[in-house]
Amino acid sequence: MITKKLEQTINADNQKSPNVLVVLLDDVGYADLGAYGSEIDTPNIDRLAQNGLRYNNFHVTPTCSPTRAAVMTGRESHRVGMGLVSRFDLGPRFPAFRGRIDPAAATVARVLQNSGYGTYALGKWHLTPPSQLGPAGPFENWPLGKGFDRFYGFMPGSTDQFAPELIEDNKVVDRDYGKDYNLTRDLVDHAITMLRTHQSYAGSHAGTQGGDRPFFMYIGTPGMHAPHQAPQQYLDKYRGQYDEGWDVVRAQRFARQKEMGLIPQNAVLPENDERIQPWESLDSNQKKAYARLQEVYAGFLDQTDVELGRLFNELKTLGELDNTLIIVMSDNGGSQEGDINGSVNHSSHYAGLEESVSDILARLDDIGGPNSGPNYPIGWAQVSNTPFPYFKQDTYGGGINVPFIVHWPAELKAKNEVRTQYHHATDVMPTILELLDLELPDVFDGYEQLPVDGISMAYTFDNSDAKDRRTKQFYRMGHNRGIYHDGWTAVARHKSGDDYDDDKWSLYNLKEDFVEANDLSAQHPDKLKELKKIWKAEAEKVNADFMIDPKYPGFFGGLAIKAIKAMKGPKEKDYVFYSGTPRVDQKAAPKFIDRPYTINIPVVREKGDEEGVLFANGNHNSGLVIYIKDSKAVFEYNFCANVPSFGKLYKIESSIPVPTGKSEIQFEFEKTGKLAGIGKLFINGKEVGRVDMPKTIASRLSHEGLDIGRDGNTRITTSYSNSFPFTGQIEKVMIWVGTK
Repeated sequence: MITKKLEQTINADNQKSPNVLVVLLDDVGYADLGAYGSEIDTPNIDRLAQNGLRYNNFHVTPTCSPTRAAVMTGRESHRVGMGLVSRFDLGPRFPAFRGRIDPAAATVARVLQNSGYGTYALGKWHLTPPSQLGPAGPFENWPLGKGFDRFYGFMPGSTDQFAPELIEDNKVVDRDYGKDYNLTRDLVDHAITMLRTHQSYAGSHAGTQGGDRPFFMYIGTPGMHAPHQAPQQYLDKYRGQYDEGWDVVRAQRFARQKEMGLIPQNAVLPENDERIQPWESLDSNQKKAYARLQEVYAGFLDQTDVELGRLFNELKTLGELDNTLIIVMSDNGGSQEGDINGSVNHSSHYAGLEESVSDILARLDDIGGPNSGPNYPIGWAQVSNTPFPYFKQDTYGGGINVPFIVHWPAELKAKNEVRTQYHHATDVMPTILELLDLELPDVFDGYEQLPVDGISMAYTFDNSDAKDRRTKQFYRMGHNRGIYHDGWTAVARHKSGDDYDDDKWSLYNLKEDFVEANDLSAQHPDKLKELKKIWKAEAEKVNADFMIDPKYPGFFGGLAIKAIKAMKGPKEKDYVFYSGTPRVDQKAAPKFIDRPYTINIPVVREKGDEEGVLFANGNHNSGLVIYIKDSKAVFEYNFCANVPSFGKLYKIESSIPVPTGKSEIQFEFEKTGKLAGIGKLFINGKEVGRVDMPKTIASRLSHEGLDIGRDGNTRITTSYSNSFPFTGQIEKVMIWVGTK
């Protein structure tokens, strides 16, 4: 049994098995860390590299959830059901896209837990489908259902740094945030508490001596996923440091990478996305806006490193640093989701709109603070991904080549060295299991296990010249495709709406062109044809060969398209939320997007002066709220209201007061066109106000969920302060999406 093997390891010669700490950074590009050529201060992570190993040829899937699934399971993400981010669950007909990890793919946490380890997860999870994100579960795809003893963090892909939506174990954290609160600091505080608690009681497991029980800790940092936010001292620190622009900074990072031996001396910077303008061609306003967004990005990463440094120091204080295998990596390259200009409102991208430079300048002093939700422009994402082309979501190097650092003083002989072997996120779990002398059985927790795609990287630790053991790697991210084989890579960047047969494939010889600067597809058509054939064969192995052709979908393609449309929410569905219901995650909340809907709320005001929020869904960037103030019923819809050029705040205040006693407050949205309609407010069946709503959010109402009886976390409107809890009684909130 695995457990027996671990206990033998613990007790043999009174030696303790190593601890494991995996730090998964978010949207951190290849060149963002100091150890990979950046000017941003990351001394704590850099120190790990100086005393350990850096890999210059490590790869991931080009987006969040699939990489996390690969790290956790050692399997290719489509094989385990996480071919896209976890919000995509296309149903059992499409097993590669279920938004969850197949139970036949045991996680590294579950294997180590079964072997006696204490297992702890903190920060971003993003491995649970929307249908299971409600506060009542089911919980089998929450962290505690996947092998962790404890969890403190957030479930979706991102959250606010100053007022996050937090979960502790299987319970919603309901709290008000003070002005000095910061999420990354809070996560590390909890990580330190978990470590101290573990060390205090580590001797009580399986008869081991005091402190002998090892731990596995996994931290998914909020940074550097948008919104880019940090305490003020970090926002101030980098002022003026990016005035030279992205072309200069990119060239500087490129030069440092050559000095560090991370890229060949003869490498040349590849051309990048045609949307990116040369810095010197920009006007002064563009430069001012874009530079500030990058200053804030740098401050956020700096603070992330500072907080992680506290955790590393705690390991040293506890006497566990030398015996802890630490892995630091990123889930994908720098993000293109900030579009050309970047943004200050996190919902703009999901409203289908792009903020102008004037919009950004109007809120320049807000950027990075608690009333903002910024993302940087693609020009700086290009810098993050130096020396490679393109971005997160792309199967080019900019999307899949990321930093990877290993630190283990007790066992690693090599220090401050670079390893060049080709490896992938699926290799993390096999590496950990080999180093701990553990094996995954064929049947685990009652499930015959899916094949493990990863291979251990341990062979590279003491042999820098070891021959690559990974010779092939499949890539797919939505519509984009890629394949690596024996030093060659072929990639296709799909244009939405085109036939997949029309995709342009690029071909690179990575042995001679590490940075993907010279497309050889025209010179070597037979090699490209060979790699495309390999892609097809590898895709079939992991249920990922089926592409949805928008021109000729066919029967199964039509089913898939219907499934994707269904994710926007059913055209007709009823919901009931009772008073006292904890906050509902944004992904599990009713889908109000481009649908008629009705919200009905029976209330009791015994004295006649009770007031407060009845229903809230959203945050300061976007959302809707119904409340009573000064005895008037009020509806407000925040359509990115803090964006000057297109933001709107739709508001209805009842023409009559809400009566004392029992009343029904009702809001109806009557759809009149695409994303447009008329909002109507009723008290006891009588219409008391209406508002024209010509524009509503196109994709995601908000990055914050649903509250009953208060407006938790951040305020949807400035019409009230704090969470404005309702002082009367709410029986329930009834919602009809579709025609009532």
